[in-house]
Amino acid sequence: MKKVYKTEKNLQKVWDNLDEAYEHIEKEHIEKAIEDLSLMSSIPDEVKRDVERFDISAISCLKCDVEELISRLKGEF
Repeated sequence: MKKVYKTEKNLQKVWDNLDEAYEHIEKEHIEKAIEDLSLMSSIPDEVKRDVERFDISAISCLKCDVEELISRLKGEF
């Protein structure tokens, strides 16, 4: 993959993609699937760890991080 410069335009594109992804996620279905997996017996440890680490709010956090980067580029600290 080729490198992409950290420009306002490129960061805005990232933010837009994250926003779109977050809007289209079926949060209720994901939460139910995670809950069902966590209640199952005989689940491999790796899967249990993934269930424990899963955090849908990470997308929202990334959006905030990207917004901050855009503000810094604009000089709006």
